[in-house]
Amino acid sequence: MQNPQRTDGTNSLHSTTAECDIQLRQPKIMLMGTTERMKLSSFFLHKRSQITDDNEAVIKELEAEKEKGHYIINDVCPVNLCLLFTEATTITSPAGHLDVTVGESIVLPCQVSHDPTLDLKFTWFFNEQVIQFGSHGAYFEKVGGRSAGDIMIRNIQLSHAGKYTCAVQTKVDSVSIATDVVVRGPPGPPLDCQVTEMAETTASLSWKPGLDNHSPIFSYIIQARTPFSLGWQTVTTVIEQLRGKQLSATVTDLSPWVDYEFRVLATNSVGTGEPSKPSKKTRTKEMLPRVTPARVSGGGGGRSELVITWEPVPEEMQSGPGFGYVVAFRPLGAQGWMQAAVTSPDASRYVFKNESIPPFSPYEVKVGVYNNKGEGPFSPNITIYSAEEEPSRAPVRLRARSVSASEVEVTWKPLAWSNSRRRILGYELLYWGEKEKQDAASVVRTGGNKTSVLIRDLEGSSTYYISLRAYNSAGVGPQSSVVNVTTKKPRKEST
Repeated sequence: MQNPQRTDGTNSLHSTTAECDIQLRQPKIMLMGTTERMKLSSFFLHKRSQITDDNEAVIKELEAEKEKGHYIINDVCPVNLCLLFTEATTITSPAGHLDVTVGESIVLPCQVSHDPTLDLKFTWFFNEQVIQFGSHGAYFEKVGGRSAGDIMIRNIQLSHAGKYTCAVQTKVDSVSIATDVVVRGPPGPPLDCQVTEMAETTASLSWKPGLDNHSPIFSYIIQARTPFSLGWQTVTTVIEQLRGKQLSATVTDLSPWVDYEFRVLATNSVGTGEPSKPSKKTRTKEMLPRVTPARVSGGGGGRSELVITWEPVPEEMQSGPGFGYVVAFRPLGAQGWMQAAVTSPDASRYVFKNESIPPFSPYEVKVGVYNNKGEGPFSPNITIYSAEEEPSRAPVRLRARSVSASEVEVTWKPLAWSNSRRRILGYELLYWGEKEKQDAASVVRTGGNKTSVLIRDLEGSSTYYISLRAYNSAGVGPQSSVVNVTTKKPRKEST
């Protein structure tokens, strides 16, 4: 056996690598120092040694001051061996606990102190699973340099809460550090939302709290929808502000005889979370109708008719099955009411016809509602007029004059605007060319008490025939006498 040779080495640290070209399954060697001798039974089996893929022997946990130097391996691998000591790899970033809010971006540090001659390999684990960068929806991104394995989590989500481990490995050693990340977010959806009692206009609800996602729930919101609503609408409750520990409530101001679904949303300091699953559809109880028809009006129609109109009550406001209308009317100033039932809930018009109805007479009318529970209220009284008669007289003093080759001005004397039997709402002017029949006449209608009109877009040097008649809601009156007019000759264009 050769005498061991030893020289003072470099920095005192904890592992070394030796090269051996002889490839044996269990090479036995002898390491000799100046102060002690130790025998390693096998590079494979000894806890302080291993053989790398490059046939390098790694001996760990050497005591630097005692064992540094130059050694000779005997028996199997008789080569000169120099033990080189390297700096231990250490993570300088402290292990920690991060508390963040959904949507934030954070950096998890992994700063390392290491021997500059060794290459570093950083591996990150999330809840013991290796993070595959680029395959997590671009949430994770490496941002460290050569001596740092920092990663950034962008737009962090609740699912990113957990344990993150940074593992650092060199050829001779490895270290790791763990950071616990708590993600605070809006509450999860409340559970088991159900209707416990239903009345005509109220509903009692109960539910269970969902996850608070690390921020206490301080209030709840209740929403409802019906077949008639535009999506979910926030509803009122007996207690206006539902506190975080309250798990039941009474909803008010509902419509009778309507199917409702309810859901609950929780709110904490971060925001309002996702809604609960909807409750089962439940119908409020029926009751007497409360809503009367809107825009009650009338008038017009044919001779001896009284026409009453209204806007139908929407289905969600009918309060129960068997809905219909009660139409009441009487001559203005009379005592008793005449009534008629209209059984269709979609009806919007009732016509009372009787030869005894005088034309254009004032009537007081109102429209009520009913359903299977009984009669509801009536609308306010309004005054309308029975059908009027058509105008009985034709306009007089009809005049026409040519203004240009394409325009004619027509004037007339107006009729009296109103009397006890009829009104004049306006006039219809008819005109036609000499080569046309009166049945094909063009019509210009005026409104109010207008006494002139300008006819445009006529042909030059052409004769036109014109007549006039009054109209009202009952129809048109007799035509005036026919007048004719010839348009002016068109001007020749100068060349």
